[in-house]
Amino acid sequence: MNDNRSKESADQDSSWFDVSNRDLALGLFGEHDLEAQLLAITGLLSRNQQDDEALEAKIKQLDKDARADARRSAMYWLQLEDEWLDSLHHSVFQDAAHSMAAVGMLAPFVESLFVSIFHAIREYKKNNSNSSRDDPRIAASDNEFWDPHYVFDPKGRRPDIVAGIEQLTRTTGLAEFLPCGYVKVLSALFAYRNKMFHLGFEWPVEERIKFDRRVQSGELPAKWFRKATSGENPWIFYMSEDFILHCLNTIDEVLDGVGAYMKKQFA
Repeated sequence: MNDNRSKESADQDSSWFDVSNRDLALGLFGEHDLEAQLLAITGLLSRNQQDDEALEAKIKQLDKDARADARRSAMYWLQLEDEWLDSLHHSVFQDAAHSMAAVGMLAPFVESLFVSIFHAIREYKKNNSNSSRDDPRIAASDNEFWDPHYVFDPKGRRPDIVAGIEQLTRTTGLAEFLPCGYVKVLSALFAYRNKMFHLGFEWPVEERIKFDRRVQSGELPAKWFRKATSGENPWIFYMSEDFILHCLNTIDEVLDGVGAYMKKQFA
């Protein structure tokens, strides 16, 4: 430990080892109560999942009722079929609404999380002197240096939240503490966020085809997205339950990594 640091600072640093990495990370974010935000997000995700399961059960019951007794009148059967079809159609858009709600909570949370992470690191580092001379961010102003919304290259800066986060984690040395594949999670999450928030539930046909190609090629893992089709063509895309859970697990692993990083850097 640096002898020039104050006793108060030293006592604060030593107390870091009395808490878990995750709790340490959450304690760095000051007025932002990310723990409460996560609880609110997971609560709503759980309620939406229950609604989806209830609608799915209703659709299955209608199908079962329609097949249960062939002696029923044709009018009764047609009424059940119409209700079944209406419920199926409704489920397509309920799933889309719930998927938009999921990405609408998770993407801004993740963005806010990384902004808060770099703000906390900046406060403890006080400067960017650890950067090498060939680091593209080194020539930026201090505010630009710590802003993950931008990525820097020899030509200057450009807006790209995923590339900016990845570059800044490498620059600070945080990358080695983060979960394997976190960049792929960010890429998929923000790509889907951009489509849903700019294009709505039913994207233009060419946008559906381009997104579907990214999934089919493996650039975006197929198990992370579901889709409804119209004929044989993609219609509406959804975040899968697997991807939502993977995002939540990645958030927990990022928090744990940030705590481990801070302990190593500033103990």
